[in-house]
Amino acid sequence: MSGRRRLFGVLVTFRRPAALALTFERLAQQDRVLDHLIVIDNAPTEASRAAVEAAGASAGSVEHLEMEDNLGFTGGVAAGMHRVLEIADDRDWIVVLDDDDPVPYLTIFSELERFAEEMLARDDRTAGVGISGGRFDWRRGRIRRVPDRELQGSVRVDHVAGNQVPFYLVAAVREAGTFHAPLFFGLSEIEFGLRLTRAGYSFYANGDIWRQRRGDAGRLGLDLRPAWRLGPTNWRRYYVLRNSIYMLRRFSHPGTALRVTAVNLLKPLINLPVEPRLATRHLAMNIRATWDGWAGRMGLRVQPDSDARHARKAGAAPVDAGSPADVSGTDVSQEAR
Repeated sequence: MSGRRRLFGVLVTFRRPAALALTFERLAQQDRVLDHLIVIDNAPTEASRAAVEAAGASAGSVEHLEMEDNLGFTGGVAAGMHRVLEIADDRDWIVVLDDDDPVPYLTIFSELERFAEEMLARDDRTAGVGISGGRFDWRRGRIRRVPDRELQGSVRVDHVAGNQVPFYLVAAVREAGTFHAPLFFGLSEIEFGLRLTRAGYSFYANGDIWRQRRGDAGRLGLDLRPAWRLGPTNWRRYYVLRNSIYMLRRFSHPGTALRVTAVNLLKPLINLPVEPRLATRHLAMNIRATWDGWAGRMGLRVQPDSDARHARKAGAAPVDAGSPADVSGTDVSQEAR
């Protein structure tokens, strides 16, 4: 088939109409506008409906799918991908987007589209590309940071990082499956990438853009080590820890799942003498998360906060990270950037 492949956007939103409107604005400013945008609305409101109705310029066409239940980011992407599979050709691309993380700059779609075509021409098993990605360490249960020296040209990774404008080939999604909806939130891109990598597909990050973004964020030359200090507790950490246990078991690494469990129970215990209240909250959440991960209690278990993760200004350069927390208890975004 001749002609340009189409770009299908899948955008998940949850009670953030102001952030959603900003995301639509940034999409409309792209030099390569999406051909079709599917908005998965996990908590429909009049404000979100109004934002979608005003979003006509953000894509060639916009489709608003209102969910009866909150499917989370992962379930929302899965629903959006299923819809794309109904209307797209195998040769088209799916671009996964988030309502509180606008695309970083105005030529990113065209740059990544060219990169995706180049990678697919070199490797016909290319399933996806993006700004950055990671390589999973199965022994430690964490993402290994790609060294600065490798950030040039195409960089082979085993998954494209979240919020890094991932492009996924429709044919690969149709063959290997969508995002794994039971995860609800957290590690979505990692599970998807590892599953497709095991099926013989390839993922590539654009090393030139990645290095520039890492430099802009002041993250070149870092020597990152796991920390035993505790960060804030929140619903996101519950899902990431639960899903890490579940994912490791699902990919037949129960020994690493045990290691991750032990680390996440030991860490708050070590911090009890110095930060008793925070450590107690961590311990309670980690016990629940690890228990649910081992028991396979998936889906919505802890109610999410609808607030955006960060106060973002238009034009601000986000850091090149994906996953919200390291599965071994430290911040994976610090490890992977």
